[in-house]
Amino acid sequence: LKFRGTLHQKGEFPFTILPKDGVVVIPLSAIELKQKSSNFRITSGIEELDKMCGGGFFRDSIILVSGATGTGKTLMATEFIDGALKKGEKSLLFAFEESREQLFRNAIGWGIDYEKMEKNGSLKVSCEYPEVSGLEDHLIRMKSEIESFKPTRVAIDSMSALERVSTKKGFREFVIGITSFIKQKEIAGLFTSTSPTLMGGTSITEAHISTITDSIILLRYVELFGEMRRGITVLKMRGSMHDKHICEFTIDSKGMHIKQPFKDLYGIIAGEPKFVSRSELERLDNLFDDIK
Repeated sequence: LKFRGTLHQKGEFPFTILPKDGVVVIPLSAIELKQKSSNFRITSGIEELDKMCGGGFFRDSIILVSGATGTGKTLMATEFIDGALKKGEKSLLFAFEESREQLFRNAIGWGIDYEKMEKNGSLKVSCEYPEVSGLEDHLIRMKSEIESFKPTRVAIDSMSALERVSTKKGFREFVIGITSFIKQKEIAGLFTSTSPTLMGGTSITEAHISTITDSIILLRYVELFGEMRRGITVLKMRGSMHDKHICEFTIDSKGMHIKQPFKDLYGIIAGEPKFVSRSELERLDNLFDDIK
């Protein structure tokens, strides 16, 4: 509020109290946009998704994977981590919705051995309920673990769980704090977010994160002929061309497999897929040809 004789930072700052460090202030307004930008690409862990993204993610990018429960968000984080292992890199996974036992069981079901990865030092898994502490404490702990483990990739599953225990302003401050820290370290970060409805819709979490992230991957359920299928699209890829199609994908014991784009359908992202007749498609094509 007042500091006579010198300039000082103004505004409110989140803080916490730690046993060994006392009062710890998190000066978010002092964070400057001076992060470096890399043109080096890394794999998502899924070959077909790399092609959709124009060759993979950028080394220092933040990727948001959004979808309803059960669409494959945790699997994408697992593939992301496995992609680092195959390149001889280290990954750090922060999980806020599932226990270690659940994560390890699910990963082995997709052919990825978390236990082996931990033993050889290429993976560290940190599991904690969001309600255990405030977001300020979570942020300080996560930054400390990143500093000590020195990973090249960080996955957070999920941001929606963290959003539950904070105000909108507090959550956005947390997102800014963790993303800026990851970018300064030139680490690739993958965050998951849960949509509020099964068939589509935007969550509060997405609204706070979408402008900060570099890439957005949407996962959607697609109801066709009484059967639930899954679709994936790259909604945003900052600084790169990317595939605009919505492709079908399947999940089995070997992970995620992206197939051909859905044809003659619209309304998938909105959660209301509808077929378009061939005659209507031809009419629209002719309409745009006339405009050209």
